[in-house]
Formats: sequence, C-alpha cells, structure tokens
Amino acid sequence: MAPAPLNETQSRIRDLLAQAEKPLSAYDVIDALREELGRVAPPTVYRALQKLIDEGLAHRLETRNAYVACRDSGHGSGHSCGHRHRAGFMICRSCGKTLEFGDEEIETLLSRAAARGGFTAERVAIEIQGLCGVCTSAFSSEVGTGSREENA
Repeated sequence: MAPAPLNETQSRIRDLLAQAEKPLSAYDVIDALREELGRVAPPTVYRALQKLIDEGLAHRLETRNAYVACRDSGHGSGHSCGHRHRAGFMICRSCGKTLEFGDEEIETLLSRAAARGGFTAERVAIEIQGLCGVCTSAFSSEVGTGSREENA
C-alpha cells in the first residue's frame, strides 16, 4: 500500500528538517513556519511531525526532544529514505551535528535480547552522545595549545 501523500505543511516541515544542520525542536519548526506562513498552531506541527515519523521520513531524538529528517546512508546521499527502520544516532554535544546509522547486527542483537526476556519491542532508541570529528579536532587543538602554554 502506497503511503498517503503529504499535505503542504507536512512537505514544508520535511524540507525544513532535511535542510537543517542540527535537530529541530517542534518550536524551532513552528518559528520557521511562522516566518513563511504567519500563525501556525502547535498541534498542527506535532501532527505533521508524527505523520513524517509514521511514514519513515523523520525521526524523533528522545534525548533532545527534537526531530531530524531520515538520512539513512544506504538510501542515497542525504535523502529521506521513506521506509520504517530502527535507527541509531550519533549526536555531537558541541555543535549538534547528528549522524544516522543502522546496523542489521545491532537490530538482531536487540531483537534476541527482547525475545529472551519475553518482550516484544515496539520502539528502540539508540543515541550516542559525544563529539563529532570536527569538534574533537577543535577540542584537541584547544587542549594541546593550553597544555603547551602551561608548560612554557
């Protein structure tokens, strides 16, 4: 069965998420839409975000209470993949950059663990907090510079 087409608001929110360089909260989305469309009711945005999640076009980051476009690297370069899957995220605590990943081995491991416990998983959230490569390099440079100055 083909997914229901997106309405104008849902399409615009999908585009906002796809263009964003970091996760957006629902209120970030509302603010962006207000600039374009004027008054936008929060329930409208929350329903649109849920529709995008249901269609596999977006994900909610539990630890940030924010949303990102689906960017599964196995389905093109940064384009929404339009499928439902369990995704994990690496989230930079400094700049907010978020990378999506999926791994069949991880999914199998989680499914086995749930089955052993007699548990049926309905939702899985894997979020790795840390520093992206750029922020790690910047942090290392700052620490390195600081330690050289201290030793001089």
